[in-house]
Amino acid sequence: MHTAINSKRLPEMAFAQYGQARRPRDGACRLFPSLRPLWGLLPRCRGYDIRPVQTLNQHDAANMLVQQMHVCCGDNSKSHGQRMDDPNRVTLAARQYDELAATLTLNRDSSEGLLADALYATELARLRRPGRIVFEVSRLAVDPDFSSRDLLIALFQAAFKYAKDFFAASDAVIEVNPRHSRYYQRLLGFKQIGRQRHCRHHDAPVVLLHQRLDGMVGQ
Repeated sequence: MHTAINSKRLPEMAFAQYGQARRPRDGACRLFPSLRPLWGLLPRCRGYDIRPVQTLNQHDAANMLVQQMHVCCGDNSKSHGQRMDDPNRVTLAARQYDELAATLTLNRDSSEGLLADALYATELARLRRPGRIVFEVSRLAVDPDFSSRDLLIALFQAAFKYAKDFFAASDAVIEVNPRHSRYYQRLLGFKQIGRQRHCRHHDAPVVLLHQRLDGMVGQ
């Protein structure tokens, strides 16, 4: 049984520990003009403002970043949008200097299943046991101007915390390119549970990685 969660009613400071939390304005959360022209002169701080996106403009900005990164990676497919009122799906956005640095989407298992079921239904069936709730990470995109190990760790820490606190999730899965598999395993603690298969949507090879959230330190 899954409990519906309205992300619009979540505490505003839920993700404040990952950076200087600021109350977003309606729209794209811009508080001052873009600092990208001065990017080379700014200190690279490690704090990130990570929180669920809530407005249509914020969703559009996240979708645009995903589409841009897919094009850069040679993915000619169109990124699928999402319903803003879906209780089993939420998009997180990481900002620095009020610029969108990265985004990812969390999909909680439901009667509609997960995207990974298309290739890894058998592996996911083994995780679907009484008392356990699986969620998947999808639509991960990082702006190259902000790309760093610290950002990826902070973003996934926020994702795991959200999934545990508001989805009551116990297990995380993610489909990644085999070239990146060892990096995710070493940096974020994932383990490979599905052999390499070909994803038609991205026209690229993928493997399925899994992470148990039980007892994770610092989450």
